[in-house]
Amino acid sequence: MRAIAIILTAVFIALAGLTLALYITADVTVTDISCTAEDAAGREAEFLAIREQAGNGIFTGTLFGSAGDGETAPGGAGEYLFYTYTMLVNNNTFLPMKTAEIQVSPMNEDILQLPESRQAMIPPRGQGTVQATILTRKESHPVRELTLTYYLWGLPFTIRTAYSK
Repeated sequence: MRAIAIILTAVFIALAGLTLALYITADVTVTDISCTAEDAAGREAEFLAIREQAGNGIFTGTLFGSAGDGETAPGGAGEYLFYTYTMLVNNNTFLPMKTAEIQVSPMNEDILQLPESRQAMIPPRGQGTVQATILTRKESHPVRELTLTYYLWGLPFTIRTAYSK
């Protein structure tokens, strides 16, 4: 009986050490950030639908500042841009990186952030992209602080970085 207890204790210590090693070596890095600008006039139907949804209180994305107080994005689509930020992320862990998403820290000219249409999941020891799109006024520049939130082991982790090109 004593031999079984010693063996089970050794197995428990080995598994606890392996779990601790996996947790400590969990390394997720952002290797590249890009931004593309698209004139909202080129996506006018989407722009009008977003404005209507926000005005009716049924928009599922993130409204910035006073966008929820009255008319969202007054004027025409030609006065606005869609900025799409794309992060290239390396998952250097042995676990899948689940529910990865970007939250953009808004500037005064920013109106809203569109909801992400897909849940980004990056496989173990793999690479993938995560995107976020915001609607902003044309006079705005693309420099923003971005927060990547992802889950490993069911625990949330964040990486804060900036797009400044």
